[in-house]
Amino acid sequence: MQSKKKLQKVAFLDRDGVINSSKPNNGYIGHLKYFKWVPGAKRAIQFLKKKNYRVVVVTNQSGVARGYFKISNVYKIHNHIQNELKNISTFIDGFYFCPFHKDGIVKKYKKKSSLRKPKIGMFNLVKKKWNIDKKNSFIIGDQETDIEFAKRAKIRGYFFKEKNLYKFIKKNISITNYKN
Repeated sequence: MQSKKKLQKVAFLDRDGVINSSKPNNGYIGHLKYFKWVPGAKRAIQFLKKKNYRVVVVTNQSGVARGYFKISNVYKIHNHIQNELKNISTFIDGFYFCPFHKDGIVKKYKKKSSLRKPKIGMFNLVKKKWNIDKKNSFIIGDQETDIEFAKRAKIRGYFFKEKNLYKFIKKNISITNYKN
């Protein structure tokens, strides 16, 4: 576990719509065959890591509660992402997701949860692991819930609706490169 004294810059990334561009008919990405990298996403993650950011995925995955796919499918996709990133000598520091939804049909996952964005349960889990430097941390998301998550967590929020994540980061986000 990381020292509580050292401040950590964290780049929170939503998954679907930010690093994954696929949009199947029902809008739920629960199977690996639907995962498709957003152009520039791998390079963006590599860039953030080189700038000493912790890169963390925070994603609502209510398709589990809705019965569209199993929780194991979420893990398969996240393992695939890590394996692809390993090929370019980089990685994501953590994947956090919310499989719950109050309208779910799978009993185990049918409930309200503080993990579901815009609530900040996932942020709080990351905060338990690292002492987050809120001033230099941010989230990139493609939904209003991501921006609300940023406001509640008191970090910067960036709305992503462009084609290339690396270009978006280089153009829009002031990236610091320091080590504590």
